[in-house]
Amino acid sequence: MKLRHVIILCIIIGLAFFMGCQDSGEITEIDGINKNVENSPAVANVQNSFSISVTAKTFNSALEYPITFNKLSFDLALNIENLSAGDVSIQVFNETKQMLYKADFSQKISLAQNITLEEKPTKVKFIFNSLTATFSCALTAK
Repeated sequence: MKLRHVIILCIIIGLAFFMGCQDSGEITEIDGINKNVENSPAVANVQNSFSISVTAKTFNSALEYPITFNKLSFDLALNIENLSAGDVSIQVFNETKQMLYKADFSQKISLAQNITLEEKPTKVKFIFNSLTATFSCALTAK
């Protein structure tokens, strides 16, 4: 008699567990996640490669990121679309905070170029001045 009760109890618990795990089909929001993708940069930063992308709307910010490149040159791929206002500056520094490279952009542009430096870069900085545009940039050690 006890064995039958145990089996029935296990079946009921198993069914309750599996029924509770069904997808309700609803998408819920997670607290602390920025649902507004404007002015929220997406960054990927690994050894010898860095990329940033942002949909900017009157975006004012100075963002610095450490980079780990083991070469003196890198490829820069930059794309600025839907530009209606503002500008962006890209600066690359060495470990003593000496600026090795600087470029300013204030118009729609797509470019790819190789940049050779005197020292290994260790930090990249982006300065956004009231930028309203779709901005993406990738740096890859070459």
